[in-house]
Amino acid sequence: MAVECGIDVAELGMTDPQVGGGAASLGLRAASAAVLVPVALGTAYLGGPVFIAAVGAAGVLAWLEWRRLLGRPAIDVAAAVGIAGLAAVCALFAVIGTAAAAGAAAAAALVVAGAERGGLRVRAAGLAGAGIILLLVVASLTLRGDDPAGRATVFWLFAVVWASDTGAYLAGRTIGGPRLAPRISPAKTWAGVAGGVAAALGASILLGWLMPFAGWVAERPSLAVLAVAGVLGSIVGQMGDLAESALKRRVGADDSGRLIPGHGGILDRGDSFAAAAFALILATAISGGVPPWSYSP
Repeated sequence: MAVECGIDVAELGMTDPQVGGGAASLGLRAASAAVLVPVALGTAYLGGPVFIAAVGAAGVLAWLEWRRLLGRPAIDVAAAVGIAGLAAVCALFAVIGTAAAAGAAAAAALVVAGAERGGLRVRAAGLAGAGIILLLVVASLTLRGDDPAGRATVFWLFAVVWASDTGAYLAGRTIGGPRLAPRISPAKTWAGVAGGVAAALGASILLGWLMPFAGWVAERPSLAVLAVAGVLGSIVGQMGDLAESALKRRVGADDSGRLIPGHGGILDRGDSFAAAAFALILATAISGGVPPWSYSP
């Protein structure tokens, strides 16, 4: 799983995007992003063992944050099984491929559910958390693959998700207006949604136009496909962010963690990426294993 480093209005801790006083927080977030963005892009560019290790490490951090959010022990049999499952998924992907990694992910999630100590709801939460994080790791590794088109795919995903988050923040703060889901995430507005979609649309088209110059694809993707992919990527990503906000609201948490100054935890930064990556792997499967906006040389 890759780390998402965009700016997200929902996590600023403000009830109104029009209210000032967020300059210090925004500066801290920008400083953290200045460190994380090159790391994310660098590992995605290199691919191979470097990217696999980075995705696996992010998966472990996300798994531990999930358990903390739900009040589960950081160190117990279920936690250890989840970490071992993540290691197995990464190793099997490197040696055998996606099918073996996906099978290991499903098996590990089931073992986690069996190892959880508690009732049915506790086991279901363990199954859901482990399953989502393990399969997201598989999806991220599969999307990157080991060819230039995979590099283009992950870079496109980063660009769309980060642009969407930043556009949503800027539009929500400057325009304001009706709230999107006040009971779940009071700071989100419909203007922010529109701003995020517009920014993602522009990022998708721009990166698609640049892909051939980088030598990652053989021909420039169609403008229509890039536009549709950018819009859908933004919408799905914002839905993922809203879903994580709903989880935090349910358990009474402001952030999933404190790992990233100004941003929160890995889950806070990875929610939009996770949703968009799942949608992207589905679109890739439907298109016969080739991302719909790029073509391998």
